[in-house]
Amino acid sequence: MPMVIFRLHNNSLYCYIAKQDMEAKVVQLEHNHPQQWGGRVCLEGGKAYYVEPQPGIPSFPVSLRATRSEL
Repeated sequence: MPMVIFRLHNNSLYCYIAKQDMEAKVVQLEHNHPQQWGGRVCLEGGKAYYVEPQPGIPSFPVSLRATRSEL
């Protein structure tokens, strides 16, 4: 499972994948509300990852483990 870092920049959420030394804008997030954050994360360029849902929106930047999402 790669380590990913989520950060806010110019009111947009970005995801840095350390293992690939790649940063991409998050274009879709499965859960993005005060009670739950995470799930399937779709990135600009078509890649998708899965982050275990967190209990609420985290403080950014935040480092989390992610798996490649097949769907």
